[in-house]
Amino acid sequence: MSNLTSVVQHEPWRGPKYRTAGIDGQRICIVGYSHWLAEGEKDSRDLTKRVISGMIDGSCDFKFFNQIRSYFGFEDNAFWNHVMFFNFLSECVGGPNERYMRGRPEQEKRANERFLRVIRQKPVPHKVLVFTTRGWSTLPPCREEADGQDLRALNAEKFPGFSYGTYDVSGHIVTAFGLRHPQGASRQLMREAVQYVLKRKIPD
Repeated sequence: MSNLTSVVQHEPWRGPKYRTAGIDGQRICIVGYSHWLAEGEKDSRDLTKRVISGMIDGSCDFKFFNQIRSYFGFEDNAFWNHVMFFNFLSECVGGPNERYMRGRPEQEKRANERFLRVIRQKPVPHKVLVFTTRGWSTLPPCREEADGQDLRALNAEKFPGFSYGTYDVSGHIVTAFGLRHPQGASRQLMREAVQYVLKRKIPD
């Protein structure tokens, strides 16, 4: 492991149109897995905001964000003005050598606490799209799991392995969807899955 010991918790990105226009009138939250720090890069609470701002103004270019944007049918990074984004891990996983590693138990504990804290902040999202199987498998139990039920299949025939569950957040039902990380995933499959999610009725 690197000598990175920071426990700086990153603030989520909320685009200026997230509260109003959103995507098709829906407040959409997108969740990745983790940030990592390049050699010489300093961590800070605004790291996520700096990365997304850089994607929008063209000073950053990360395939992960470009792929997700394309699943929603957007051709430019103004897309990120319409959504909320944060990584599951609330802090950096490490340096370049740790970029693909899973978070440590104490990081995952802090991540779960932050996940609930973020989605409870008003206005709460209608839908949370989780583009990481690692993060999805570690999220706090949703209502269905708390009741002893299995997660619901998104559409077992079209999207095998994709599932969803719901959270009761301040009297609102927030639906979270477990999708794949873009790396190695079929672009067509992911685009169809995202479009399917967007068309689902928002719970009352």
